[in-house]
Amino acid sequence: MDPFRYSNFLITHMSNAKFASGRRFINCRCPECGDSINPKSAHLYIFIPWNNNDVSWYYCHKCNCKGIVSFRKLLEWDIFDQDISNELSELNSRCLSNPKKSKYLNNKVYRINNTYTTINDNTEFKRQYVCNRVGVDLSYKDLKDLKIVLNINDILVENNITEYSRDIKVVEGLNAGFMGFLSVDNAFLNMRRTCPEGVLYKGIDKRYINYKIFDKEDTSQRFYTIPTYVDLNTPNLIPFHIAEGPFDILSIYLNCRNRATAIYTSVAGCNFLSVILFFIIELRIPNLELHIYPDNDKQGTDYKISRMISNIPDTSIPVYIHRNLYPDQKDFGVPKNLIQESTERIR
Repeated sequence: MDPFRYSNFLITHMSNAKFASGRRFINCRCPECGDSINPKSAHLYIFIPWNNNDVSWYYCHKCNCKGIVSFRKLLEWDIFDQDISNELSELNSRCLSNPKKSKYLNNKVYRINNTYTTINDNTEFKRQYVCNRVGVDLSYKDLKDLKIVLNINDILVENNITEYSRDIKVVEGLNAGFMGFLSVDNAFLNMRRTCPEGVLYKGIDKRYINYKIFDKEDTSQRFYTIPTYVDLNTPNLIPFHIAEGPFDILSIYLNCRNRATAIYTSVAGCNFLSVILFFIIELRIPNLELHIYPDNDKQGTDYKISRMISNIPDTSIPVYIHRNLYPDQKDFGVPKNLIQESTERIR
């Protein structure tokens, strides 16, 4: 590919874009997380393959998203260009055939066991936390079936994982004060703090933390999907329910919908379009019917949804927007009695 044309394309189309590190990178605002409130801040770095011997990869120092720039990524970033996309596809195909670049592959799914749970007072507290969030009494087996991990140490020990992606003291803190949702590729845990704020040290005293279980560089499959059965040969439309947080989609699955033959996914730090395009382009799920459950407290949500839908290649997909109108509730991550659902078809 022509790196001069590619870098100039990014400079022109990415927000607040400029060269960095001796023109090895383009630094710009991150379209994955929206970046910081300060419009002058820019946390995303895009590597420019000047010698054409490597892929063009990106990394955000704010949300820690990382992966390969591809034609699908340009669609997600709303800067699609056919010529640039073709050049990227050719470059990626050639470079990724090298086994040394396998860590960049975004379609790898890891085998992982999640059958053992250490039972103690803290584990039971975490189980009750999940049950109270969605208003449903879930057993330890139910949680395992839903790809929910109460103790990170259990899954690390059961799978003989001895090399940690964070310091051992951080892992101990995550084990004590967090529970997690396994990502669709089993490579990440989207972890929710269950202890009060201020108990853990500042570095992990956050509501959500993504923990990397395996050495996978691409984070595009970091989202959480509830295991369900979908008949790909059905002539009927397949409902695809997608929400912001894992508790949102868990409550939607348990409290609001017919659970059969449907997909339930939370973006868990990814952007909505990225996840939607993964199911359409990568998994090639046919006959989708899209159901979006946005949070009510995000500014510019309607505009962002409109722009997102305009970038979905298949214009025949019906799209519905669902909102929780119950007073003082911003999303669906609550028990059934706190959900007052409104549904609007927008396409």
